[in-house]
Parts: sequence; structure tokens; C-alpha cells
Amino acid sequence: MKNRRFPYGYEMRDGEIVICQTEADIVRTIFRDYVDGKGLKDIAEKLTALKVEYLPGESNWNKSRIKRMIEDKRYLGDSTYPQILQESVLQEANTIKSNRCTTDNCVVHSENKEVIDTVRCAECGDRLIHRTDNSRKNTESWYCKNKDCKAVVRKTVAVLEDEITELLNSVIQNPDLAGKEYISSKNETPIEIKRMENEIERALGQIDFDKETIQNLILQCASKRYEKEKSQKHITDRLKAHFEKSSPLSVFDAELFSKTVTAVLLTKNGAVSLLLKNGNIIGKEKNKNVSASSDNDSCQAGIQRKKQFGLSSKACRSILPCIYR
Repeated sequence: MKNRRFPYGYEMRDGEIVICQTEADIVRTIFRDYVDGKGLKDIAEKLTALKVEYLPGESNWNKSRIKRMIEDKRYLGDSTYPQILQESVLQEANTIKSNRCTTDNCVVHSENKEVIDTVRCAECGDRLIHRTDNSRKNTESWYCKNKDCKAVVRKTVAVLEDEITELLNSVIQNPDLAGKEYISSKNETPIEIKRMENEIERALGQIDFDKETIQNLILQCASKRYEKEKSQKHITDRLKAHFEKSSPLSVFDAELFSKTVTAVLLTKNGAVSLLLKNGNIIGKEKNKNVSASSDNDSCQAGIQRKKQFGLSSKACRSILPCIYR
């Protein structure tokens, strides 16, 4: 993913950081529009529609990028960066941003919702609630709903979206990551199949068992297993197709995210991993992934995930049953 060497509005010329007048005009327009009442998403959509380049050949803007610019005090000038904005302009914009938050938490804007609603606690598997504390300079935090867990993670939505984008890019660059099967998936048997297998064992344990009945049960069990494997393969093939068609992302892509990701998993230390639609988990560390089970009682899978991603057994039992909804 491409990154700018300097904040938008600046460039290097003859070994010195100077104002890029074309970009500086855009910066001033962004602040003026925001102060006049336009939302972050509206401003981003306007710049994208006008094909204003953020990087050479890249003109996709999103609200996270605009938000970071609104908060960037370097536009006031310092020993490294020349001044682009008056202090009163930046202060007014940030006062407006603060006033758009309640005393307990920021209003969840629609462009954030698809991310915020999917964030889960990696400790217990419950949902994490996003809060912004106005009394602490708009510090963003995530609080676990589970009273027994009480996990708290300090991370902004903007940073989270950047980390999600990085993980999605790792799969775009290597779509096979989405298709790797978990090593213990053979042991993760759905409850219905387990029930049929137990019924077959009980029937075989009888002295006068009916061969035809057992044959039918075996065929039904085999059919269920085939359906499970076929369904899993279909979901995985569809996932890989989405990633293969995607170009590397420079900004968060809500559409690709909604098509491929079931949940965003956050650990207490802020580590991020993605639970894909087929149950695979894509983690930042070493780009490893494992396949999740749709069973509530897949203990072996839970142990492996805990080791590789820091997920607790409770988290696995809580999160994993939801992946095939």
C-alpha cells in the first residue's frame, strides 16, 4: 500500500519541504467545507468525484483520510513544515468535530458502521463497543460488553481501518491465503453428522442390527459430509475470486470488506486479525491463517487459535458459531 512521505499539502523541493500550492488549496477547501457543515464522508466523496489525486494516479478518498487531515496540527507550521492554515481555522474545525460527539461516545457515522458493528473481543468473543471520551482529548476506545471480561482496547477507527486494509492487501497479494484449510478441520465435525455417526455406532452395537437401516444411515452421513465440504469449497472459491479481482488498496474498501470479512478480532494489546467468511483467520503476524469451525464445541480448533492468535477458548466458542449466518 502506497503512503505519502509528507502530509498532504507538502512536497520536497531542492532537499527542502515546501508547500505544494495546488494541494494546499485543497487542504483549505476541506477545512472550509467541514466548518460549513459538510460531513467527512461528503467531503471524501466530493474529492473522489472531482478526481483529486491524493497520490499520483490515486484519487480515492475516504472519511478516515479527511479526519486525519482535520486533526493534523502540522498545518499550523513548525520547524519542519511551513504554515498552511491559520490556528483559528484548525481550532474551529476540531471544536466542531468534538461537538459532533456525545459526552459518552462519538456518533457512529454510517461510513464507519460496517466496521464498528463487526469488531469482536478476542478474549471472550463478545462485541466491542466503540466510545470516544471528550474529557480525554477525544480518546477512542473499545469496551467489551461482557461484564466478566471487561477488556478495553485503545485504538481509533481510522487506525483500525488502516490495519484492516493492510490485512486485506496481504490476501489480495496472495489469494491462496483465503483458501488454506485449518490443519485440524477433519476433527471439526458438525453436530448433525456427529449425531448420525453415534446412531450408526449404536446400531452396529446391536446383535440383530438391520443392515439396510445402517446402509441408509451411512449414505446419509456421507451425503452430509459431502455437502459440508462442497459448501466450504464454494465459499472459499468465492472469497478467492473477490481477492483475485481486487487491486492493492490504498484506502479502506468497505465493499470488499463486507463481501469477505465476518468479524474483526481485537486483542487487549490491540492486535488485529480478520475472520473471513469461510472461517479462516488472517492475522498480521507472519500472515498466518487458520480455518474456523461452525461447531460450538470445536475444542481442538479453539486451542490452536488461542496459540496462534491469542484468542481465548471463550472467544472461539462465542465468535465461531456466527460465521455461517
